[in-house]
Amino acid sequence: MRDWFVKWEKVIVIVIVVLFTAGIVWWSIAAYLGASKAKASSNTPSKDNATAVLTKDGTELDYPYWIMSYEINDEVNQMRQQYTAYGQKLDPVFDELTLSYSAVKKLFDIKVIEYYADKNNLTPTDKEVETEFNKFIDDQIAKLKENKDTWKKYLDYYKSEDNLRNIIKANYKNAYRTQLIIDRVKNDVSKVSKEEGLKYLKDNFEDLKKQYEEIKAQHILVSDEATANKIKQMIENKEITFEDAASKYSKDTSNATSGGELGWFKHNTMVKEFEDASFNATVGELVGPVKTNYGYHIIRVQDKKVFNNPEDIMNKFPEIYSEIEKKLKDEKFITWVKKYKENEKLGLEYLDEDLKLYDEYVALGESKDEQKIREFIKSLEQYIFENDELAVDASTNEKAIYINSTNLLKDILNQKLDKFTKYLTLKDSVDPEILKLGLNEINKKYNELSEKMKNVQGEEYTKLLKERFKYEDAKDFLEIKEELKDYTESEIAENKVKLQKEMEALKAKRIKVLDELFAEYPSSSKTVEFYYQEAPENYEVALKYSENKIDTYKQYLRYIDANAMFQYFGQQLKEINFNLNRIAFSKASTETRIEALETLIDFNDTFSQNTFSKIGYLEEIKKLDPKYPGIDKMIEDAEKEYESQKATETSK
Repeated sequence: MRDWFVKWEKVIVIVIVVLFTAGIVWWSIAAYLGASKAKASSNTPSKDNATAVLTKDGTELDYPYWIMSYEINDEVNQMRQQYTAYGQKLDPVFDELTLSYSAVKKLFDIKVIEYYADKNNLTPTDKEVETEFNKFIDDQIAKLKENKDTWKKYLDYYKSEDNLRNIIKANYKNAYRTQLIIDRVKNDVSKVSKEEGLKYLKDNFEDLKKQYEEIKAQHILVSDEATANKIKQMIENKEITFEDAASKYSKDTSNATSGGELGWFKHNTMVKEFEDASFNATVGELVGPVKTNYGYHIIRVQDKKVFNNPEDIMNKFPEIYSEIEKKLKDEKFITWVKKYKENEKLGLEYLDEDLKLYDEYVALGESKDEQKIREFIKSLEQYIFENDELAVDASTNEKAIYINSTNLLKDILNQKLDKFTKYLTLKDSVDPEILKLGLNEINKKYNELSEKMKNVQGEEYTKLLKERFKYEDAKDFLEIKEELKDYTESEIAENKVKLQKEMEALKAKRIKVLDELFAEYPSSSKTVEFYYQEAPENYEVALKYSENKIDTYKQYLRYIDANAMFQYFGQQLKEINFNLNRIAFSKASTETRIEALETLIDFNDTFSQNTFSKIGYLEEIKKLDPKYPGIDKMIEDAEKEYESQKATETSK
């Protein structure tokens, strides 16, 4: 019994949370699920336990408009569980602070909504919450009781219905109160009038038809048209029912025995010929034979949900309009929250220094302001470095923010360098006669050549392609020249050299930070990736990078085989193989070389099945470490496998 309950215990949580989350657009109520106990035990919260506080016109507001650390922790834990549920790993260096920041932003919106409720008499009284929550519990208990066997197991575990009710009350009352506030505010500020709804239906009618129109149908699939016509006539003459004909004649074994039932399907879920015939059919009539790649179909439409005009959605299909109306209401609510914060001048003051720095970084990522990014990096370097060496007390979060912000600067510098380099390269190679035509004429000629290329192949295609390259270079050169019009040619050349030197200096600093992070967190895949980009010659980093990539590509083997892997990811897999061989036969430490060889063997077994190469890797391991456990047996087995493969190939 207990084993069963361990498996199904979360059903209660799911049942309850469904209602909570249904009314929330993009913030999460999850933080309140665990936070309720902490709130109950802390009648006088201390600002020391707050991570951020809301501000009004720049002035800090009092509790309850503080974001407490336990709220953030509960929210982050919920997000971690979601990542785990989808089989994703969180990066210990770069993801933890990002999750905390996301949690603060979500909780900020909830606090703003609560602020509006307080100011507009929408906050429910304790009595109202109690009444509504008890009604909600009654409804959920009633749903659980619908399945007698499941309900009995709950009673056996919780001993009584009262115990179950008390557990729900103890853990979810605060969450329900918050959701009640959100619903009240949403209903107050984001009503959708009939006129607004109808306008949306008219403006988006074609898209809504594709999204919501449905057909319920049956079909019979046969190989030839004559057979299809014969079966159709038999059904029309009432010699056989549609269901019996499907069971007796249909090639579609997935539904033949169920009368050819296809259930409900929407646009773009069936092949075009089948879809067109189904949506154009009258309910109850036989349609066909309809030819598709699968054969010939006889179709009978059982029911339809189609719209002849926008008013049909509103008047004939209220359940569909209700869903659309909810979407409009949610979108309106999101916009309202943003505008309300701006109009009321409600802000957020971070008390946590790392989150404050991260908030600045996020703003810079949105603005792409080079000067401000440089100033931010310079201020960070005061924490990160001391006499050009890493400061001992620099935190992991500060290092992560430094790497992220220098990524922003790197992107800007690379774009500039690309333009300078391209200009200097093209100025001596571009055709001067083509340049005389001017940009408009060049674009016209480029498009003409592109059209001609659609109708030719072979040598003629290659000839036109080479010609088009000339116009493409001229086009690029003139566009870059316009962008760099404030520079002289000598200044462009000088700035290119300056940029290269600056990027080398930035690279050296980044390597120092990444080297420290790599030593502390070798499991951080983002640290490894950034480090590899800066220093692919580092054997240990290149090895870890290759191992991470192999783990990533192994996941695809759940869906496609090894041969298909090389078809889709051939270049990437070749790069991994090259990197591992480079390390395995380098001057790296013996430990690193052996690990590279072990990884090569794993790579070989997983993706290529090249036994000859495997033997070579095993023999190299033996050279490096003659006492490697079981090495002689491994070589012997690999040689036998190789001989067996050769014999099999010879026999073919």
